[in-house]
Amino acid sequence: MEMSARDIRCDVLVVGGSTSALFAALHAAREGALTCLTEPTDWAGGQLTAGGVPAIDFAWRSDVQGVDTKKAHRLRVNNHYEFYDWLQSLGNPGNCSVSRHCFLPVALLDGAISDALEGEPNLSVLNNTVPVAVRTRERGHRREITGVTVLRRFPKPGGEFPGYERPFSEAVSDWYSRYPSAYFHKQQVCIRAREGKVLTVVEASEFGDVLALSNARYLVGEDAYEGATEREYCASGQSFTSTFNLSIAEAPVHTGNIGWTGELTDREHTFDLGTYGWAGVWTYRRLNGEGDPAPGQTSVMNWKQGAINNGNDYADAHLFLSYEAARNTVENDAWCGGINVNALRASERLSRDFCRWYISQAPEEFKGAISVDNRSVRTGHGFYKFPYLRESRRSIGYNGFLLCAWDLSFYPGPTGYPFCDRVGTTVYDYDIHALNRCGLKTEEAAVYWAEHPKPFFIPLRSLSNDTVSNLVVAGKCMAQSFRANAATRLQPGEVVSGTAAGVVAAYCFSEHVDVHQVIDRGRFQDIQSRVARYQPLEWTIDGERYPQSDSRSGQENFHKQRIPDANWSDSLAAYFDREFVYFSASCPDLARVLPRQGAQPGLLKFEDIKVDEHRFLKFPKMLGLRIIKLRRGDVLPSGFGGG
Repeated sequence: MEMSARDIRCDVLVVGGSTSALFAALHAAREGALTCLTEPTDWAGGQLTAGGVPAIDFAWRSDVQGVDTKKAHRLRVNNHYEFYDWLQSLGNPGNCSVSRHCFLPVALLDGAISDALEGEPNLSVLNNTVPVAVRTRERGHRREITGVTVLRRFPKPGGEFPGYERPFSEAVSDWYSRYPSAYFHKQQVCIRAREGKVLTVVEASEFGDVLALSNARYLVGEDAYEGATEREYCASGQSFTSTFNLSIAEAPVHTGNIGWTGELTDREHTFDLGTYGWAGVWTYRRLNGEGDPAPGQTSVMNWKQGAINNGNDYADAHLFLSYEAARNTVENDAWCGGINVNALRASERLSRDFCRWYISQAPEEFKGAISVDNRSVRTGHGFYKFPYLRESRRSIGYNGFLLCAWDLSFYPGPTGYPFCDRVGTTVYDYDIHALNRCGLKTEEAAVYWAEHPKPFFIPLRSLSNDTVSNLVVAGKCMAQSFRANAATRLQPGEVVSGTAAGVVAAYCFSEHVDVHQVIDRGRFQDIQSRVARYQPLEWTIDGERYPQSDSRSGQENFHKQRIPDANWSDSLAAYFDREFVYFSASCPDLARVLPRQGAQPGLLKFEDIKVDEHRFLKFPKMLGLRIIKLRRGDVLPSGFGGG
């Protein structure tokens, strides 16, 4: 990497903070690109380390439409090979109940991540660094990033953990401020391409900084409906957590809980251990130890059971600002992650209260011996270095592409849709932690998704952005629906999308193309041959590999999965494939929503088809989804979709 005091030149810039960023940077460098990774903390790895979720979430359902996803996801052949080997080498020091791999983050940092980063000569890592501005230029109908201005923080000496004395809610504005502070010296640096080259940027941040700073097309919060690319429910989304570790000492702890002692505020009545009991919560994400709770053990506190927000999972406000509010901060040169700092404060307050309450419920034998273990997370304030986020700003892919729930759940056979441009595999449930008082707007107004995801594929198109041609996206920033994100956001999914993003970015550099050109020219096999060195592109299920060479035989017929709707009668049965939505031509609810003058094939752009002796109306996807979204009694505008 070519570097001066104010200027860095490289081929691939990975804007990081997530698990996907770590793997994107490693694999872009391994593919020969001079790569720079910016990391907002000093712990690369996202959820695995700084985000406080070092308990790996693998698929756990044993019967999803006849597929044992738990069994399939246990196999090395169905995982990113290096990540799988990391975990096997690390073992399961926590023996927790939620995962087969639980560990202290420093064990993974010291045992694998640090060596991997230091072992890549093409990779440079800028710790304690965040993006604050993005430069773009228009080239024809495409926008191109020409440079990213980042802010580096250099903690001033003092205290046990310099730079991490204050909770994130108090420090985050300082992280993004360009002015020196009592805690940091700062350096503003512009990262650009090497002379005569074009920079490829990988957006893998936890806040979706580059999406907002470049004014790329993106979604935030819940979708208007599944597959929608318009914004509607920006204030509705997933909860987040300010995680922390507790440890049990051999004897009573006299140092206190680093300022966490004291009376509860107003949250005691909401806390509940459910059916788990005190010991069950302790072992749920225990990071070291085995058997019953005992002195010497450490456990991460990230608690919620079922549909009840009864722990420190903060669900009272959405973390992310609306698109308009975030854009306003960009235009006023006041970018600070585009987040609701008040929600961060409330999350930390909730976690402190839960900590006090949970300690008060401990068995008598542990009274006075349990404390916040700030040394294991290496912060002075006791929380992990970054909050645990379940969502981010999500790209809208090239030509409006989104990875959607029906791609994961509603395709014939044992897997999701077998994209021709697939670059990875993963599987998990739709893991949604909805906000309090909001519910899920799409489940009130659109489709209730009754089926769980089958083993599915991540397509290259989900790593693209519609408006910025040299931007690759990964992790929670992928081009995907709100619901699809709930299944891809877990650690193994982020590893897979990050790896693919790194390979794609390096390919763009070496072949002098951007992501849009890769898609337009169908360069999928070139990239797949490179990705396949690191992770599978097929699923192995009960000894068979999918997709099979003849997997489409018989699937061109109308064997779509029925999706019941929560608010309509069963007569409105929607069936999906990748591009179309099908309705029974005889269903009375459909007749109610179609205007009389528009109920003609052509005007509303639908076809009247016959499949297996049954008549169906075949609508383009977006029009069909608009119909599903309507409430009973609504009608489509006359001529909607025509022209």
